[in-house]
Amino acid sequence: MDSAVAGACKDVLADLIAKFGRVPIIPRVLPVAEGRIKEGWRAAAWVAGGLVFDDVGRIALVRHHAASGWEDSVWVPPGGVLEAGETADDGFRREVREETGLEVEDLRVTRIFKNTYEESGGKRYPFYFVQFVARAATHDLRPSDSEVREARWFDALPDGMAFHEDYVEDFAAWRETRRRGR
Repeated sequence: MDSAVAGACKDVLADLIAKFGRVPIIPRVLPVAEGRIKEGWRAAAWVAGGLVFDDVGRIALVRHHAASGWEDSVWVPPGGVLEAGETADDGFRREVREETGLEVEDLRVTRIFKNTYEESGGKRYPFYFVQFVARAATHDLRPSDSEVREARWFDALPDGMAFHEDYVEDFAAWRETRRRGR
């Protein structure tokens, strides 16, 4: 990793800690199909995504067009790669706005994954994923991102949702907080 990339990684992490405190950083390797890792992907990219809740506890999820790299039928929380110089929370807000049309508030970071995609032939791609939970400040779903074909509110995490297990704890904690009236 060159010094500019390392510096950018430290800047994003320092900003996250200053705004949200220390959160768990979880390293993991994610096996992917041969050819999934693209040559143009930026090394050690930062990605931000997460659950956006409405006032009754539903979550907004999106389905992408197959050409975007996601399976056509899989539901995912809104999110995407940070732009150069962008903070994780600003990137999350931008991605949510682009993919769902929603504005968000009350952001919390629950964890950071230090992911590595790995193809069976050994090709690897490291990236960081900042997982957020937030409250929707607006409620009309109007995706404007050309990669998104549908956005929908869900009462629960749907079966087959991408990275479903990563969000079970966040979903339960948010619902419990809401049940207690906090």
